[in-house]
Amino acid sequence: MPKNDDDKFEFIPVDEDIAEWMKDPEFVKEYERQKPKFEREWRRIKAKDARIARRKALVARVRGVWAYLTRGVGGEVL
Repeated sequence: MPKNDDDKFEFIPVDEDIAEWMKDPEFVKEYERQKPKFEREWRRIKAKDARIARRKALVARVRGVWAYLTRGVGGEVL
C-alpha cells in the first residue's frame, strides 16, 4: 500500500515539456507577448505578500511590547 498519495502517481518532469515547447516558434512568440503581463502580476502578488508579512511582524512586535509593559496586568494580551 502506498505511503502517501504521491506514491500512487508517476510524475513526468516538466523541463522536458518546456524544452519541447520552446522549439515551436508560435509558442515562443505568444510566450514573449504575454510575458510582461505575467511579470507585472507576479510583482503585484509579491508586493502584496510583503505587505502582509510586514503587518504580521508589526502586530507581533506590538503584542510583545504590550505584554512586556503590562506584564499580564489587566488580563488578555491584545
